Amino acid sequence: MDLDSKLQNLLNEQINHEMSSSYVYLAMSSWFEETPYSGFAQWMYTQSLEETDHAMKFYHFLVDRNAQVSLMSIAQPDASYSSALDVFKASFEQEQKVTAQIHHLYSVAEETRDHETKNFLNWFLDEQVEEEKNVRDMIDRLELIGDNPVGLLQLDQEAARRKPVTAGGAATTA
Repeated sequence: MDLDSKLQNLLNEQINHEMSSSYVYLAMSSWFEETPYSGFAQWMYTQSLEETDHAMKFYHFLVDRNAQVSLMSIAQPDASYSSALDVFKASFEQEQKVTAQIHHLYSVAEETRDHETKNFLNWFLDEQVEEEKNVRDMIDRLELIGDNPVGLLQLDQEAARRKPVTAGGAATTA
């Protein structure tokens, strides 16, 4: 079954959204690189890698469906933050935006009765639950810690241990 043209366009846009998210997280990582928080920088870098992996998953899905891949420009991300908490709150907003995009894709797949795309998107629906939870947990902990430097450094060390997970679900070595 050929991919509906509207759905094909939205899937191509999602490649752009995922690559844009990767770029946002890379900018967040860069911001942390200029602070004492190298663990948070690693956490955001890992997130950037995962978003790129997500984009490639969409890319390969389009190729597998014999649909045209159309790559678009990526806007420069904002890289001005005031604190670790500020960065993670921006990260949460980013994840909520991606969740809404995936929900919209799923709705269009339902409208067009494209069961293969719905099945493909199920992985992303589950992934977004996990993504939002991970960021929310960091926000909760940062709010609890406040400006306590010992607590911030301890959480930073913990953040450094995060490993990227590929679209197949396996942790990679980065």
